[in-house]
Amino acid sequence: MIALSALAVVLSAEPAYAKKKPSTPTVNSDELKADYIFMEALRQHSAENEDAYYDLLRRAHELNPAESEIEFYLGFYTALMAQNDTVMGEKGYNMMRHHFDKEPGDFYNNRIYGAINDQLGKNKESIRVWRTLDSIYPNKIEVALKLATALTASRDSANLKEAVDIYNKIENRQGKSIPLTFSKIRTFLPTNDTLAIFDEVQKLISSSPNNVDNNIFAGDVYAQFAMPDTALTYYNRACKLDPSSGAAYYSRATLYQSIGDSIAYDREVFNALKQESLDIDTKLELLTGYIRELYEDESQHPRIEELFNSLLQQHPHESKVRELYCSYLYVVDDFAGAAEQMGYALDIDPANQENWHTLITLYMQAEKPEQAEKAGETAMHYYPDSPQLDMLMSAVYNQNKKYGQSQAILDRALDIVDDGDKEFLSQIYSSKGDTYYASGVPDSAFVYYEKALELNPYNLLAMNNCAYHLAVEGKDLDRAEKLSAFTIKERPEDATSLDTYAWVMFRKKDYTQAQVYIQKALDNTEEPSQELYEHAGDIYFFTGDHAKAIEYWEQALELDPDNELLKRKVKHRTYFYE
Repeated sequence: MIALSALAVVLSAEPAYAKKKPSTPTVNSDELKADYIFMEALRQHSAENEDAYYDLLRRAHELNPAESEIEFYLGFYTALMAQNDTVMGEKGYNMMRHHFDKEPGDFYNNRIYGAINDQLGKNKESIRVWRTLDSIYPNKIEVALKLATALTASRDSANLKEAVDIYNKIENRQGKSIPLTFSKIRTFLPTNDTLAIFDEVQKLISSSPNNVDNNIFAGDVYAQFAMPDTALTYYNRACKLDPSSGAAYYSRATLYQSIGDSIAYDREVFNALKQESLDIDTKLELLTGYIRELYEDESQHPRIEELFNSLLQQHPHESKVRELYCSYLYVVDDFAGAAEQMGYALDIDPANQENWHTLITLYMQAEKPEQAEKAGETAMHYYPDSPQLDMLMSAVYNQNKKYGQSQAILDRALDIVDDGDKEFLSQIYSSKGDTYYASGVPDSAFVYYEKALELNPYNLLAMNNCAYHLAVEGKDLDRAEKLSAFTIKERPEDATSLDTYAWVMFRKKDYTQAQVYIQKALDNTEEPSQELYEHAGDIYFFTGDHAKAIEYWEQALELDPDNELLKRKVKHRTYFYE
């Protein structure tokens, strides 16, 4: 079978028929018909009519099976169509091989056949194809390089020596270069011939000792062979030859990191990122690694900020820098700062729906509901038919207590979404349930929660919210217990789900079970909410541990100092229903 990934190499290749010479007419009428049909097949292929192309190729081959070029095209397309059909794939492959055997001088088609063998790992056949083409076209360096690569892949000592000879011949014509030196080094790796490897590196340096790239390459090779002192010598030389070489500083920074010299690594990261010559993607890769190493140390945050400021001065209109800065600020819990950077990124590139979602969410986390709403409405201008965006905006409107707008946008999402997408439909109905409950219409909320669960019986969010609101309302507590029990089975360490189950047990007056699960909820969250603390206080009060209950109520009141019910519980040191 020929994999699609292997065949992808030909998609960008120059089509063989572009170079096809006009066929010589013969007296055989079937051959003439086949030729005309073949040309029509190529025309249909150019017009992207693939079904017609394949049918015409098969007809042309039936009329003239001796024409191997038609056979090649049919074989290639047969292999492409085979996918997981190994018999069909092998049939197509053999048709291409037959053409190569019959017409070895067909450069344009046979180089495709050679590339397919390379991709499939058919090393012996690769060598045969490229050696044949190299003998016919000795001046085509691309063929010689392909042959040398195939020889190297065989790991056979005689083939490795032949590959080196090929690279030497090319070097004699073109001169020393990093790609050729690297290719030669690869031929020495299977035999661990480090002396030959270092000899090649020295020959490259000798050919142009003041070439910065050559010195960086030499340093990279010595670094790979755990020779940091020698590698550093070449990196230092490269930095001295060109003090603005970002690549040299980057390599030197990577070396210091590998040997655990954090002070030097820190210094070189700054040097590298300040160089205009270093491409932005490499800078971002380096900065990302630096952040991962140091962001947990708060004392390093000013240095990270300094790096970002330096990078933004160099690349003020590069959205990827803003996005990375946003990610860093999010990790350190600066949601407002992260939202600001994402806003700048969207000013640069507003056609990024995912970034709009991130910005809206960041504003919500930063407790800036008005900005979240404004950003969402701007996003809807760019993406007016996005049910995912509508879902997000319904949460924003809920946060802003605009329940009518929330319901309206969810109804619009229902009109847009694919009727077959039951999972997403379930999410929309669940959100409608949340909105109805928040607006004080619990009966309608429960209707929509049930609709959500009919569409997707495994919608854990709908289960949890339905169970919790049933418990709050004191309705159908057995149903609430069943739903909540399923969620904690699926998410045994989720604090929200554990809190819901504890509250259902509390409303069922099973205070012992309620205490077990509220404690699990507390143990599984780093920053308990006011609601979680209050639930804990209520549950512990009814288990008889009044001191613990008051402690939890006090913690809840610290988070919500204007809560009148909590004030009464703390002041009177007893439980109140409302």
